[in-house]
Amino acid sequence: MLTVEEALHRAAEFLAAESASWESSAVRIIPEDAFVERGRLIVPYDHMEYLDEGREGMRLAGNDPIAVDLETGSPTYVSPEEAEDLMDRGLL
Repeated sequence: MLTVEEALHRAAEFLAAESASWESSAVRIIPEDAFVERGRLIVPYDHMEYLDEGREGMRLAGNDPIAVDLETGSPTYVSPEEAEDLMDRGLL
């Protein structure tokens, strides 16, 4: 079983690998907004210019958070449907 810190590290590595081919890969996870849901750590992320400087125009839209399975350590994105459910419940 992974600790939250280990899962955050996996999420950051996953995002770095995934975003390497994006037009702007200046993104990072938001550890303070991460939470455990159904055996997975759900980790939001956003563009660094939004996070560091508050530039609204750089805020990402439609980016599904990362989910790290705390049992296997496997990271993936949550589905759009799951993200909507999490938002409806006030978790995102």
